[in-house]
Amino acid sequence: MTREAILIPFLFAFGYSASNASPILFDSTPENISGIAGTTAILPCTADLTDADSKREITWMSPREVLIAIGDRRIIDDTRMSIERPRVPDWNLHIRELQFYDRGTYTCSLNTKPMSMKKIHLEVYVEPQIYEKTRNTHQILKEGATANLTCNATGYPEPTITWYRKSISEKEAISQQGAFLMIHNITRYCSGAYECEAFNGIGPAVSKVFSVNVHFQPEVQVLNKKQKQDLGKETILQCEISASPQAIVNWRKGEDVFTANSFHRITSEIYEKDIYTTILLLRIQNLTWNDFGEYVCEASNILGRDLERMQLFPINGIQVSPKAAKDDKSDSKTIIFDFSSSSTSHQKSAPSPGEQILVKSPNSKPYGIVHDSSNSSSEADAMFHIFECLFLIVLVLICQMISSSC
Repeated sequence: MTREAILIPFLFAFGYSASNASPILFDSTPENISGIAGTTAILPCTADLTDADSKREITWMSPREVLIAIGDRRIIDDTRMSIERPRVPDWNLHIRELQFYDRGTYTCSLNTKPMSMKKIHLEVYVEPQIYEKTRNTHQILKEGATANLTCNATGYPEPTITWYRKSISEKEAISQQGAFLMIHNITRYCSGAYECEAFNGIGPAVSKVFSVNVHFQPEVQVLNKKQKQDLGKETILQCEISASPQAIVNWRKGEDVFTANSFHRITSEIYEKDIYTTILLLRIQNLTWNDFGEYVCEASNILGRDLERMQLFPINGIQVSPKAAKDDKSDSKTIIFDFSSSSTSHQKSAPSPGEQILVKSPNSKPYGIVHDSSNSSSEADAMFHIFECLFLIVLVLICQMISSSC
């Protein structure tokens, strides 16, 4: 085989024209080019037309069969595209500010016989993005409702969306993936910040934060429902209130509502324990007999109200219960004698005509009387108190007889 027989097929592969003895070197090897949206893609095409017929021209066609350029002249209206020739044989197509719709197969051709062509496939990758106008990024729900969080993300390849539960110092991945996160039968412990993160391997991950706030009616808890203290001493009543939104809280005794600085001896103090829990204290100084009895800690918000009751007792004293007071139909004043060892006097007030006498010893257990079970006495002490009671009863009767005769 002659040298010419070997060379002629080779020249046709590189764009050899039968009408022109000089070969045209045209690289027709297919290529795959990739770029990221927003950047510039360079699609190479090489053809040395230095010694070629002046009628030979390079043309570029888009994937949609739209003529882009003839030679180095741009035909298409898209100003992002141009023909760049860093070297004489180069007829490169530059596409600036790549868009996703620019992807496809482009054709660089030379009008030889047969036609010389080079196919270049352009793949455009898009970094993940989350719609800025995502709705319901701040949700307020009642306990038991269902939270629906939606994270709409785009990108190519399609991004993977991962959900996280955020705290102050870290975030914890939630097993569920996808654009939607649903929390059924939500509780107050589900409140907080949630983050969706979209990632597709192109550029950094992007994320969006959602806030969920769960509302519930107040829950009042009194840790010590029975409390004791001595007369003249100071005591502190305490209750905890959990609520969302924040509740209106107060202590009261009967019709008296204790607010800050409402009484010079009795003050209300409030402290925040956590995001939902408040501690309400009632400080009572220099306890008097009127301070003993039932106290109520109550709280209310737009979803409801709750309350808890507690009793404040004297340590060594004897107190008539509210029920015993209601059973007394007369308007007379009840006189209470206290015979405990810590008492400094035997009588709270001096008797007067028309007053009802009520004498009780620490060991007696009549209806309506509250005793201090911590103070027990021996049988000898009991007998002594009995004789002492009899003596006082006789003394009172004599006083009444003298008063009636006068």
